[in-house]
Amino acid sequence: MAKLLSIEIGCSTTTIVEMDYQAKKPKVYRCVELKTPEGAVSDGFLNPDKEENLKEAIKSCLKENKIRTKRVLFTIFSGKIITREIVLPGVKVHQINAIIESNVTEYFPIELSDYKITHMHISTFREGENVGKHKVLVIAAEKVLLEGYEKLAENLGLNIVDIDYAGNSVYQATKQSAGAEAIMAIKVEDENALVTIIKQGTLVMQRTVNYNIGRQPGTPIDPDDAAQVLVGTVTRVIDFYVSNNEDGKIEQIYIMGTGSRDKKILDMLTEQTMLPCRVLDNIRGVVIGKKAEEAAVNLFATAIGAGIQSVGFDAEKEKERHETNYVSASILIIIFFAVVIAAIASLAVIPYNAALIEQRALQKKQEQLAPAQAVYEQYNGMIDLISRVRYGNALTQNSNDGVLDFLDELEDKMPADVEFTEFSSNETECTITMRVGDKETAAGVIKNLREFNTLAFVTVESIVEETLDADAAGNALENNETTVSFTVTASYRVETLVDPATVQPAAETTGTEETAME
Repeated sequence: MAKLLSIEIGCSTTTIVEMDYQAKKPKVYRCVELKTPEGAVSDGFLNPDKEENLKEAIKSCLKENKIRTKRVLFTIFSGKIITREIVLPGVKVHQINAIIESNVTEYFPIELSDYKITHMHISTFREGENVGKHKVLVIAAEKVLLEGYEKLAENLGLNIVDIDYAGNSVYQATKQSAGAEAIMAIKVEDENALVTIIKQGTLVMQRTVNYNIGRQPGTPIDPDDAAQVLVGTVTRVIDFYVSNNEDGKIEQIYIMGTGSRDKKILDMLTEQTMLPCRVLDNIRGVVIGKKAEEAAVNLFATAIGAGIQSVGFDAEKEKERHETNYVSASILIIIFFAVVIAAIASLAVIPYNAALIEQRALQKKQEQLAPAQAVYEQYNGMIDLISRVRYGNALTQNSNDGVLDFLDELEDKMPADVEFTEFSSNETECTITMRVGDKETAAGVIKNLREFNTLAFVTVESIVEETLDADAAGNALENNETTVSFTVTASYRVETLVDPATVQPAAETTGTEETAME
């Protein structure tokens, strides 16, 4: 395949990779980075007011590095890109897109005219009740998001080949590193992070981390707060994966992206997860050329992954250019075939009459099946009524019920030798400080809490080993005994209520099965 430029425009840094596109063993020729003009991009969206600054910065970088390649591919990392994992019937792979298009309103409660839809084939089930079926990640991106990159390519004088989703780019860059044991790939950027679990080359789980949660609009993101949010989310993702997979085990954590420059993040992840963590320094299946040997792979991994295989948000652009290039030749061919068609026009009468007969038969069948439409609409009305009744019943539940249920479970399941020193709670979570005799007991208590039916997530804030004198030890512990104090934050398991009136009616299905993407 011909070379292209794979570009990722980040909030602080823009990375450009010149490489082969969709080759069996692509070669990377150059890796360059430049500082993104301030305010040029926010959560993946390009700022029109800063477009000229961004264009000039990229043009200057390409000129300075003597890069003349004219084909370009962008990869976008944005929290506004929506994904949904579904299970489709065992059709041929090239038929998957048609099934998704016919059922897309079932997957996304959005105004679809404002979005472009594509998909990523994850795997085909080889055993179990879903054998032969396909697991697919359906991806939706706002057209205004994609149009910003299309316009930038035009202003740069580049021919756009495709636009990729960073979730796919990360997967393509790391999938060959995942063997029998699962790996976790974490892309850390200025505004968001992306956590991906891969096993045996198959995408198992993917989750976006938003540092902005709980922050006042316009307030700068504090790096320490962002790191805490990231580490807390990674811990919960690992807990979820392990609890839902009998042989669940994470063998290695790889860090990439702008945040992989910060050793503090690596150290925090290693300490909190107790798993081997390292910066991604190799992409298997890719050849690194001499001019790119000095580049840090962890910074360019997403752009390289997009060049390995993109999802196809804008794949039709290159097809349209090829069609335009062949217009002149096509005119000559059309003239030739016009003469041939005129000669055989009379032969078309027979199949035309056959088509008319078939059309009448189909119209008659449609009239016969019309009563079924009324039954179908009555069924949908009953389903809607049931949903509204259930929603109304759920609204009568008190938000404090979760707290009371947790206290009952705490009394039933917590060992008697645990001393509670502090406890605070609101409607959604509680913070508990406990004291036990040793670290083994502390580990057992934490494991016990994470198995509570009333808790969604449990995060350990701190663990401190101390020696208590006779007065401080209290009645629960012996005099002058070494104890372990630790604090946990636990989120109550709360049902999320969705008003049926806000959900768009589902379109007719073709027998698809769905599973929610974590």
